[in-house]
This record gives sequence, C-alpha cells and structure tokens, in this order.
Amino acid sequence: MIFHAAADFQVMTNFALKHFEDRFASTRLGMCFEFDVEVARLESQVEQLYGLAALLARRETDLDATAEIWGAVITACDAVAAKILSLCAEHPACSASYDNVLDIRNKAARLRDLHS
Repeated sequence: MIFHAAADFQVMTNFALKHFEDRFASTRLGMCFEFDVEVARLESQVEQLYGLAALLARRETDLDATAEIWGAVITACDAVAAKILSLCAEHPACSASYDNVLDIRNKAARLRDLHS
C-alpha cells in the first residue's frame, strides 16, 4: 500500500477539523474549559500527525518523497492554525495552542527544506 502524503494528510486534517467543529458546536457558551479541552485535543492531533510524518520520513529512501511528507505536515499545520486563529479573538487562551501548532509547522518546514 502506497502512502500519498499530501492527500492522506489532507484527509486526516479534514477529519480532525470536522470533529473539532462538531465538538466545538456542542460546547456550552461561556464554558471556556470545554473550549480549551477541544483546542488542546486538536493540537494533540497535529502532534500525532507530526509523529506519523517522522516515522514515515525515517523509512523513506527518496528525498523528494521525504520533502513531500514534511510539506503535507506544513499544509496540515496551516489549516489547523487558521482554525485556531479564527477563534482566538473570542478565546484568547487558545493562543498557546496556536503558537504550538506554528512551532510544529516550523520544525516541519526545516525538515522539508533539509530534504529538498
């Protein structure tokens, strides 16, 4: 079975964002704790994607394919960061998760550049 990093990571990211939106919609207004839990869960999913990418990249023998894996992580981080940023105005505490996602993105960018 061949892993297509860009497409497969996009599917996983869309799945994570959809479930985040569903869970976020069911949180009660003014319940910051519930919101914080959902943002932390989304951040955790980005960390898991990064870990999966690291595993795949370690096994990959082609530099272009390795760069593609890290590029897919960057795209996933951008989508999640955009979602979190759109909520930060109403929930300033989520800015820490936003920063963490950007840190992961920056790590992935350095690794992509290293393999390009």
